[in-house]
Amino acid sequence: MKLLESIEQAFRSVNNPAPHELKAIILKLELTPEKVAPYIAEPSSLPYGRTVLRQSDDAEVILIHLPQGSQTFIHDHGASTGCAFILEGRMTNVVYRLDNYGYARESGEIGLQERQFLFATRGQVHQMRNAGPSRLVSFHVYTPRLTDTRTYRTYEQVLDYVI
Repeated sequence: MKLLESIEQAFRSVNNPAPHELKAIILKLELTPEKVAPYIAEPSSLPYGRTVLRQSDDAEVILIHLPQGSQTFIHDHGASTGCAFILEGRMTNVVYRLDNYGYARESGEIGLQERQFLFATRGQVHQMRNAGPSRLVSFHVYTPRLTDTRTYRTYEQVLDYVI
């Protein structure tokens, strides 16, 4: 069965799954860098490549390609919960909290390697970074689908813009 058909079948009846259920579904897909290679997009309007593999009201499945030395914007996932599976490379997930003025303040980070999972709870503000020696390719599932996502800036970024 082809990758997109497998993804469609796996997520067709998904409705508000728990993190352990998402992990089990993703593992059952038996994803490899070779299987997803035709769907890896190069960055264009964003600092990373982004391919939507499936989208419904209940779930959105996305393949992310973060080149060496790049990072996403600081962001949240709106009303969604996220689960990412590292297929290739290493990721640093930086978690932020918002200060009283709505600026993002770094509060911690965790390093992830190939075949590890990252869970982003609803409302979590974070940034994915690739400080590794090669590209990062990760498979993401958001439930429900992404809506009302926001990006944030640090106080220092705002000062740099003003000055």
